[in-house]
Amino acid sequence: MAKLSDVRVVATSALVSVSDVVLNLLVALLTGSTVMLSQALQGLSDLVTGGLLFVGVKRSKRKADARFQFGYGREIFFWVLIASIIMFAGTGAMSLYFGYQQVLYPSEVEYVWVAFAMLLFGLVTNGYAFSLSLKRLHHEGSEQGDHWWRYLVNSSLIETKATFAIDFLGTTATILGLLALGVYQLTGLAQFDGVGSILIGFTMMIAAVMLMRDIRDLIVGRGVDVKILEQLKHEALGVKGVNAILDLLTMYVGSSKLFVVMEVHLQDDFTTDEVEKIVDTIKRRIHKKIPLVHHIQIEVETPDEEMKLRRKRTPR
Repeated sequence: MAKLSDVRVVATSALVSVSDVVLNLLVALLTGSTVMLSQALQGLSDLVTGGLLFVGVKRSKRKADARFQFGYGREIFFWVLIASIIMFAGTGAMSLYFGYQQVLYPSEVEYVWVAFAMLLFGLVTNGYAFSLSLKRLHHEGSEQGDHWWRYLVNSSLIETKATFAIDFLGTTATILGLLALGVYQLTGLAQFDGVGSILIGFTMMIAAVMLMRDIRDLIVGRGVDVKILEQLKHEALGVKGVNAILDLLTMYVGSSKLFVVMEVHLQDDFTTDEVEKIVDTIKRRIHKKIPLVHHIQIEVETPDEEMKLRRKRTPR
């Protein structure tokens, strides 16, 4: 399966959002449905969010320079944070408000069949965009030997997580809209149109908060999970001459870009050239087996116990 680029995933999500804004707004004005207005608001929020993600992805790919020596990868975290705030306030809060108004002061929904047709169209377009995000997560997860949903939780592929959330919630919102208008058709109570809008708002706000929590961890400096730590240790210990891993620190410096600091204990009596060769071999093995490692620093150290013994044996 060919790998889907982050640019394609984000761009597809943004194009779907454009159609959501224009078409749903026209249908909302025609029918007077708050569900369709929520769909238009969601599309507008998603369009802004997708645009921010696109900017973030492009800027995060800039090469390292003298000022930012590890590159600009972490900039994507900033843009996703801004996008999730817009998702929370732009779609969630406003959908809640308009839905609440429709429940308190219900007004009839006209041309319901037009709203149903638009929701079905939105279900197809959002479903396609969602499938692209899902495919990329599945591909990246399989490369790491992990199931896609565990990779979704643990990975730093934050721009695809954001588009995954946008497209999943866009699909969910259309389903909620179809159910709300369906109940309205059966009962004749316009309040259900408002209930659908409220449910869409709550769903978006919950997703935005979950995304913010994930970004917070990455901004603070989250490292990899235990599974990848064990992989890193395994690759280093597989190099001849390495006795032990004394310390291992990791931190994400961008979307699927990992910074690794490793302290290793080597066998005695190696020359300087031999030590350098061992260090280079460790780096090559890790870069080959664990592609998300962006930069690795290997430090050769002596265990504290061995240093104490050497001090005791050294005559004063």
